[in-house]
Amino acid sequence: MSSLVEWQYKDHSGTMVSFDMLTNYILEEAVRDNSKVTIKINNEDYEANVAHKRAVKFGGRRDIELLRKDLKDDTSVSLPAHWDDMKGSLLMLVPLTPGSKEGHDIEKEFRKTLLNNTILTIERVQNDSLWKSYQIRKKLLEEKNKHTNNEKLLFHGTSSDSITQINNHGFNRSYAGTHGAAIGNGSYFAVNSSYSARGYSKADAQGNKRMYLARVLVGDYTQGQAGLIVPPAKPSGKDADLYDSVTDNTSNPTMFVIFSDVQAYPEFLIHSSKSDLTVPSLVYQYFPTNCICLCEGF
Repeated sequence: MSSLVEWQYKDHSGTMVSFDMLTNYILEEAVRDNSKVTIKINNEDYEANVAHKRAVKFGGRRDIELLRKDLKDDTSVSLPAHWDDMKGSLLMLVPLTPGSKEGHDIEKEFRKTLLNNTILTIERVQNDSLWKSYQIRKKLLEEKNKHTNNEKLLFHGTSSDSITQINNHGFNRSYAGTHGAAIGNGSYFAVNSSYSARGYSKADAQGNKRMYLARVLVGDYTQGQAGLIVPPAKPSGKDADLYDSVTDNTSNPTMFVIFSDVQAYPEFLIHSSKSDLTVPSLVYQYFPTNCICLCEGF
């Protein structure tokens, strides 16, 4: 599904109603393939013509208008006040100052489960379009879930080869399965830094590792399972009422999986190395115990 596109249909009162994540995915695939697809509207089957933006009910003549909304057109999202001046750039990596509160908070979170790693540098990832896309999705989840407790800070370990891709384009669930997909084919995020460091944060030739501390919109979540490409439906029975993410343990989560790339923002990139206890750490780095993993790593 395109992270910045939302499909809607016009109901009997003339109000535009958003489709669920799975239907969005199906309609976007139809746009790519220039094909007609079957979708459900109010539990009834319709044939959707994405080119004409119409859906016709099977066995009847009811015709419903469809709308493909580009969320990038939303200009209401501003960048964080504490960010450095982007000077017209779309991406900027800002090294945090050792001893700063921002860096100290991140290091504190990092060290809850990784005591013997030396933090080399921490960079704040300032990506204009990714940030705005993430904030738009956050607002939509708050409206849908009727609460604001949708966001967690989670860790994601990765290799040096993936850094440029993630910094520029965010996390990509297409990598799902590279390191297993036990609870769903999506982007994986871990609660503890030690989990992300274990096998997912791959050392380079110098022995240095990379890990992100990311903002992740887990929203309302449930137990995951292998083979999921979207979250399961909620108990309400409505096809469009899906959970926002899945986890390995709803009572005591150690990882989360999201199925929409825009539900995570790679806020901080931590560079570290395994060290012995004689090497002092920099007074500076990590955030909350929540970790991110993209099935490409975590």
